[in-house]
Amino acid sequence: MKMLNKWAVPTALMLAVVIIVPGCGGKVTGQTNAAGAVSVQTIKLGQPVSAGLSGKIIPDQDIKVVSKVSGKVAQMNVQEGSKVKKGDVLAQIETGDFTQQVKQAESALQASQAKLVDTQQGARKQEIDGLQSAVSAAQGAYQQATATVDQAKAAFDLATSTYNRLRNAYDSNSGVTQEDLDKGTLDYEKAKAAYEQAQGAQKAAEAQLQGANSKLQLAKIGATDNTLKALQADVDRLQAGLDLANSNLSNATITAPIDGVIAKKSISEGELAQPGVQLLSLVNMDQVQVELSVEDSQISQVKVGTPVNVTVQNLPGQTFKGEIAFVSPVSNTNSNTFPVKVKVDNKDGQLFAGMVAEVKLNASQENRLEVPKSAIIKKDQKEYVYVDDNNTAHLVEVQTEEKNQDWVYVKANDKIKASQQIIVNPSDKLAEGTTVKAE
Repeated sequence: MKMLNKWAVPTALMLAVVIIVPGCGGKVTGQTNAAGAVSVQTIKLGQPVSAGLSGKIIPDQDIKVVSKVSGKVAQMNVQEGSKVKKGDVLAQIETGDFTQQVKQAESALQASQAKLVDTQQGARKQEIDGLQSAVSAAQGAYQQATATVDQAKAAFDLATSTYNRLRNAYDSNSGVTQEDLDKGTLDYEKAKAAYEQAQGAQKAAEAQLQGANSKLQLAKIGATDNTLKALQADVDRLQAGLDLANSNLSNATITAPIDGVIAKKSISEGELAQPGVQLLSLVNMDQVQVELSVEDSQISQVKVGTPVNVTVQNLPGQTFKGEIAFVSPVSNTNSNTFPVKVKVDNKDGQLFAGMVAEVKLNASQENRLEVPKSAIIKKDQKEYVYVDDNNTAHLVEVQTEEKNQDWVYVKANDKIKASQQIIVNPSDKLAEGTTVKAE
């Protein structure tokens, strides 16, 4: 009895019907063998696989409106849900400080431009005459200083001679007292100091004369290229400052960059706007996008410009025309899927951001059947399957597309279609026209 149980279970398994269940395929059926027929295992193909991809709808344009300048919001012209056109004023920031900055920059620029123009035109006759008078005055002062030097030198020479005579007489005991020598020495020191002072005054007068002459000559020949370049650079610098001040004033008026609808308002009148901080969210839903993540086994079939049909569960019975707008060449992080975006017209406003949409590729990519890899025969660089047609094996060429490690997709045609029986694990005994019986 124990021996019977030992073999009964495997025998029962061998006689059982073989079942293979694909993701969207059919099942293997079993039939009684007939004499002379080759025993095979078959699988019934399921319904065609629609090339459908699920994704989420997002706005085609989603603009975060920010301020470029800091200031108190003086006026807010929109609310959430407001429809706006490009260029409409959304908000106004107080402009008092910016207006003052513009006026200051304008004044500084005008002064610098005037100085440059005057320098380019050269000195006027009145200025030349004034500089000539200054040269004449400096010349007179220099001549007077020179005369003073001559007088001081004569006095110094006399004091030197007197001192030398007194010193010689004193040293030879010729009746010159110490008091006489001290007086002569003091007169010598005074004369020497007066002479040196006169020489210093002469040099100062000479420098003034040279300076006056230089100014006169510069006025006559005009400014140098370097001077003009420096003045022009100052004008350019102040012009840039004025442009910046005008830009800040202009940026205090915040306008709509696109047509759209205000989706979110993050600030109110009286609050302080900060540069770069979002004030409003503006979306354009006239056209929307569907974001998809496509498996690496399918990405080769997804091409930019391919037309697609889009359906939304919340809108039964409606199909929207779309087009693949973007296929990323880089997969998502930590997955084998690739970002894909589909553009869909939404002028009727039926599609909302956040809706889940089903994207179906065009007809050339639909009506695919799932077939187990164990049914594929490779011969002469082509792929085939055996179809069981009324217990007769027929070899049919197919074109496959990878699904996973066990299954492939094949395109349905007049020779291979849904509900048809194909042979899995075909043996070498099979050939075109072989009589078969499903095991």
